[in-house]
Amino acid sequence: MKFFITALDTSGIIRLRRDSVPAAMKKATELLSDGCLNVEIITPDGAAYSPSQFEQLRDQVRA
Repeated sequence: MKFFITALDTSGIIRLRRDSVPAAMKKATELLSDGCLNVEIITPDGAAYSPSQFEQLRDQVRA
């Protein structure tokens, strides 16, 4: 499965791909720590999760 992480920094839009939720969450958290804005994880079905929903995403994958 492919998960996309999108964010905005001073250079423009960032779009990255990871193969798992934990990897996507790790990278998204790193981007937030670096000061990026509008960080989201996009699931293979197109659902977008903002940082406040990351735990919800993790819980859904565990179920």
